Amino acid sequence: MKNSADEPRGWFAAWARFVTARPWVTLGVTVVVTAVCLWNALRIQPATGVQDMLADDQPAAVAFGQIVGNYALVDDLVVLARLPDGAAAPDPDRLIAFAERLETELADEEMVADLRYRPSAEVEAFVQDVVIPHGLYYLDDAQRTALRERLTPDAMAEQFKQNAAMLAVPGPAAGRLAKELIRDPLRLREFLADRTGTFGTGGQGLQTLDGVDALISRDGSAIMVRLSGEKSASDLEFTAAFMPRIREAVARANADGLTIDYTGAYAIAELSAGETKADMIRSCVGSITLLVVLFLLVYRHPLTLLSLMLPVYVAIVAGFGVYAAISGRLTPVTAVAGAVLAGLGIDYCVHLLAHHEAERRAAPDAPQHRVAPRTVATVGPAILAACVTTVIGFGAVGSSSVQSLREFALLGVLGLGFALLAAVTVLPAMLCALGNTPLAKRGLSRTRFHVAPLVHGVARRPASTCGVALGLTLVVAVLVLLGSRDDGGWRSPVAFDSDLHALHPRPHPPLEAQDTLAELFGAAPNSLMIHIEADDAGQMLARADAVQRRLAAADDLPVGVAGLVGPASLLPPTTGDVAWSDAALQTALEHFRAAADAQGFNAAAFGEYESFLETLLTNAPPTFAQVRGYPGVAGTVLPRGEAEARRGLVLATLTEPWGTVADRNDSIDAVRALLDDLPGATLTGISVIGYDTQVAIGRDLSKLLLIAAGAVVVWLLVFFRRPGDVVLALLPAATGVLALLVCGVVFGWTLNAINLIALPMIVGIGVDDGIFITAIHRRCRRLGLDRATLINHLAASAHAVVMTSLTTGLAFGALSFTSVPAIRSLGQFTAVGVAAAMLASLFGLIPWLILRYRDTELK
Repeated sequence: MKNSADEPRGWFAAWARFVTARPWVTLGVTVVVTAVCLWNALRIQPATGVQDMLADDQPAAVAFGQIVGNYALVDDLVVLARLPDGAAAPDPDRLIAFAERLETELADEEMVADLRYRPSAEVEAFVQDVVIPHGLYYLDDAQRTALRERLTPDAMAEQFKQNAAMLAVPGPAAGRLAKELIRDPLRLREFLADRTGTFGTGGQGLQTLDGVDALISRDGSAIMVRLSGEKSASDLEFTAAFMPRIREAVARANADGLTIDYTGAYAIAELSAGETKADMIRSCVGSITLLVVLFLLVYRHPLTLLSLMLPVYVAIVAGFGVYAAISGRLTPVTAVAGAVLAGLGIDYCVHLLAHHEAERRAAPDAPQHRVAPRTVATVGPAILAACVTTVIGFGAVGSSSVQSLREFALLGVLGLGFALLAAVTVLPAMLCALGNTPLAKRGLSRTRFHVAPLVHGVARRPASTCGVALGLTLVVAVLVLLGSRDDGGWRSPVAFDSDLHALHPRPHPPLEAQDTLAELFGAAPNSLMIHIEADDAGQMLARADAVQRRLAAADDLPVGVAGLVGPASLLPPTTGDVAWSDAALQTALEHFRAAADAQGFNAAAFGEYESFLETLLTNAPPTFAQVRGYPGVAGTVLPRGEAEARRGLVLATLTEPWGTVADRNDSIDAVRALLDDLPGATLTGISVIGYDTQVAIGRDLSKLLLIAAGAVVVWLLVFFRRPGDVVLALLPAATGVLALLVCGVVFGWTLNAINLIALPMIVGIGVDDGIFITAIHRRCRRLGLDRATLINHLAASAHAVVMTSLTTGLAFGALSFTSVPAIRSLGQFTAVGVAAAMLASLFGLIPWLILRYRDTELK
């Protein structure tokens, strides 16, 4: 009977004995739990908005999130139909015919709330029924003063004198002119001209073809059809059903072979949702495929792959299943976490399997239920230490201001925890279940390639190897310093990427269609949005009016404002008692009749005009209820579903695109300065969020690095209890970070809201190499082993370091299969950092430890 003193002790050993006592029961429970987690993981919904990728403590991102899905101007689907290449242009009839056919196709489509390819009929009705009758309230003080002067006796007499002179000119236009003069003999409608022209193209400042009553580009080569759905684009189930129906209808209507592009919220949401799920599949499949190829090349045994991959699969599914219960949404960043976890989690299984095979070789006749607990007890603390450092890297990311990164960190921590649990649960149970079967009795970790010759070669020339490594490090450091110096002083060697397009999948036809739309219709892209919030409708209206007035009066902006539309365009704020009294009205009417009679006009013929004057001059202010009667107009700048609008949207169209990032930054700063003292007014939009994200990256980067490095140092001090060993363990991670800085200088790599997490991740992952190698050196030193034994142990550890670095690098490299450039760059950044940490371990840390080792050195 085995002496109980030889039995391994500790929590890891006790757990291993528990799960290996009945290995098939353990594996059966694992299958059930995995199935439940998989069912829950499949229910997770993609998050498609750009704001889901950005800092949620930024006012601009919060405001943009409130705008998306609540305003028709932002939520519409835009169908852009263009004449095919080589077609004669302009051809408006051909384009309008397509739009008419599409309107017929969708006439009975319940999912479509509205279709527009002409200036909305609601706009004209709104102007005629609301704006003109209440015109006195839509004018500013100067305009009201001018209108009052127009209604003085002398001014009215002068207007009728001009009317008489124009009618005296012979020609066929005289009859038409007479009708116009009867309709507005005092030309009062010209005071409202600016107001009535605001809404024709949805407030977007579009330039359309002259003489055509349709949304046709200024060169006549394209028509824009706007579609509103019955539900918001943020409802992904609705969007998934809505877009195919629209495409089918467009295909049936497109009898002339026009080129069709789709843009707007529905098109973007559909593509982003599809690509998010596709990225998850591509990255996971790519990661696992690369790992399979690696293990088939390195390991000889057919069961090695199954033994290593099954626990990792269980960990990934369990991590996503629990994450789905906590968060319930899948951003492009969290979608690729499975690929990352595959590479990180398999490291624990690699170490455990290697030590298990060593135990078996040492005691070939020992039963599996004894070997497995001994292996777990031996390796468990080391892989726990490595897991903690990686968790620290994820934990540092969890302190980011970007919600999607915090969710990525949460999923990473869950996945790593389950990976560690699976390594000490599923793998020992599998090894015991296999037992001494013919397939397993000769061991599972026989390899085709060995790192030992490389380590022995380094050991023969440790001084020269350290010298070369130190020289290369100094050269790299000089490159970083030179790249950080310019005429303006010191700067970061890695620039910040302010282009949010890197956060979108590529290729991205809806975004490309937006650029085409802006080019064809002459609208400068990067329009600014100002989101207004208030306690009540009156306060919101007053704030919106103040915003519009300030922007309209600003003539010193780096890029000017070409057009403004907002709540105060639809419903002016109450400006006091501007209505005329009955006595003043009657006096004006008497002067009007006298002026008409004086020029030979029949005053009685202007009865309808007198009624118009009475309405114009004495009407009460317009109300929100009147505006809500025209949903196509109100939905442009007022949110859906609010009976009393306490929120609103001001859209500022720019005179020209920003030429440089500096122009953008200066313009945003200037507009914010204009709005600084206006509560509830938040500047937002894609470009504004990009600017704020650039600032947040700089703020988060230093914070994430400090948190990751500080937490790792504290953990290493607890683990090693010697500052010198802590410094040695940190060398590979420091080299990995330095490698990224060099890539920023040499290759122009830039940081964005996603790939910045590579730096703290490299700190957490790269230090694992240093932990294993430094721990080997400490153990040999403590036991008083000779240099040859140290080298042999370092060779074995180097093999594990190379394998785990390869698996981690391949896992992050699998992100190259994704469609989002920012996520692909995250994979590149981390893979380079991990590779640099591995090289630093092999050619820097190992020769240095060999060089300073003394055979006679004891504890």
